[in-house]
Amino acid sequence: MPKTATATGIVWAVFGHRLALEGNGTRSLADLGPKAVSEGMPRVGDTVTVEGEVTPCEIKVSRLVLADGAVRIIARPEKGHGKGDPDTALRLVRDAGYRVEGPPVRKPRHFEIRGIRDGETFDVHVHDDHGIRKEKRIAV
Repeated sequence: MPKTATATGIVWAVFGHRLALEGNGTRSLADLGPKAVSEGMPRVGDTVTVEGEVTPCEIKVSRLVLADGAVRIIARPEKGHGKGDPDTALRLVRDAGYRVEGPPVRKPRHFEIRGIRDGETFDVHVHDDHGIRKEKRIAV
């Protein structure tokens, strides 16, 4: 289970969708996510409270409380595997001229499929957007 934290402070800098906060003698970096950038973004000098998952360098904000008490819930995409389909990935590799050896291996954003073409063995990376992004020649 991810570790969560709450931080209250004054915004001393804004970097795109990240806020730098200072409060209680500490400084924190709060990531609001790229979809949170809007007119309602806190500005330098505003007092805010952020709550969210702690990473080694920042807080991934899921709840933002503005100085006027307004609360903004920030939706985060679910972690894990995307919408990739192993059958589609296998078809793409075969259509690219490979003979598939073994099952597709699921990675966070792509499938790795071992294929043989022109007598050489490759690890073929098929991303979730249904495109072959990498064809890495391997020694067997």
